[in-house]
Amino acid sequence: MLNISDNSIRNEVPLEQLDSLNSIKSSGLVLAFRRWLIAITLIGLVILFLPWTQNVRGSGAVTTLYPDQRVQGVQSTIDGRIDLWYVNEGDTVDKGDTIVRITEIKDAYFDPKLLERTRAQINAKSGAVDGYQSKIEALERQIVALDNLLEVKTQQLVLKIKSDSMNFVAANIEQSIAEIQYLRADTLFSEGLNSRAEWEQKMQKWQRSNAYAIKAENDWQQRIAELASTQAEYAEKRAKAESEYYTTKSMLENAKAELAKLENALSNYEVRQSLYIVRAPKRGVVSRIFKRGLGENVKAGEELGLLIPITYEMAVEIFVQPVDLPLLKLNQHARIEFDGWPSIVFSGWPNTSFGTFGAQVFAIDNQVDEKGRYRVLLRPSEDDLDWPNELRFGAGAEGMLLLNDVPVWYEIWRQINGFPPEYYTGANLGKAVEKE
Repeated sequence: MLNISDNSIRNEVPLEQLDSLNSIKSSGLVLAFRRWLIAITLIGLVILFLPWTQNVRGSGAVTTLYPDQRVQGVQSTIDGRIDLWYVNEGDTVDKGDTIVRITEIKDAYFDPKLLERTRAQINAKSGAVDGYQSKIEALERQIVALDNLLEVKTQQLVLKIKSDSMNFVAANIEQSIAEIQYLRADTLFSEGLNSRAEWEQKMQKWQRSNAYAIKAENDWQQRIAELASTQAEYAEKRAKAESEYYTTKSMLENAKAELAKLENALSNYEVRQSLYIVRAPKRGVVSRIFKRGLGENVKAGEELGLLIPITYEMAVEIFVQPVDLPLLKLNQHARIEFDGWPSIVFSGWPNTSFGTFGAQVFAIDNQVDEKGRYRVLLRPSEDDLDWPNELRFGAGAEGMLLLNDVPVWYEIWRQINGFPPEYYTGANLGKAVEKE
């Protein structure tokens, strides 16, 4: 029974009829299970040594590569009231096409002749500026004329003063001579050598010379006083002219300031009236209109509708956790799964996934969003399948940023222990070790 002897009874005894042997005999199901278990174990061991691509996953939406290609809001620059719509949702517009016309709601701009009246004020103020300028020029000429006239008067008086001073000197000399002659005549008269008539004649001449000397001195002093008076008079006139000159100049500057304010106001009015027409900022399709009714009030900066550009470069923005940020770099490869496109994704074997599209990292934000995540912008990969043309702005997307290839057993061990993915490649691993 134990088959330890060469003498077998297998052919002599019908073993199939023995119930005890049939009860312990292995069935075919057990053998099949054993074979499957061995095969699964071998396959599992093989899978453990297969390469596994580590990745960082993130979710986001479809957008455009550059800011000027994204969805554009159509806004009103000023407060107003909707008067007329020129487009409907779905219409294609070119840059500068009229989208909506609004009317004024502020009472400061209700005057229909506001521009005309402002221009009239500008013309009046401009005339006042010209008048002040002319008056300043006239005052400048007046001041120059006063200076010239004062110079002429001064020269004349100086000459007269010199003449009077010479007359005064001559009168003093004449008075001295007359006095000497009188004294001599008086001496001779007292001695009886001259007549009384001669003595009286010399005395009269001496008195006359005294009077002439006094008059000459008075004339000389009067000329000096006249010069001082003239200089004071012209100084007063010149001071008055200068005061009026600076007053007029101040008024001119004020008029220029008021003129500049009026011109600025006119420019603002003209620009404001041009803003009554809201135009398309670029070529695109009118996607949505938020203010449909006529007569509705809108605020400055409020969006009236959305404009989707016709030509753009598609991109995907995904958001990753801060712990994954050091693992990312520009031009890093990624795989994208779009909502609405069937896909079968094997995160560790991206090449075997179905329905995913290649991408590259175009930009990485340096600031977290309100949820504490970092935004990563992905663009289509040039050496992969083109992204679907049916993609639209805002469509959901799942991104896998591909890292290094490691064995499956290492990835399982890393996940169990909570270790981060491999950051260093074989080339820069040595550099990092050298730095340490």
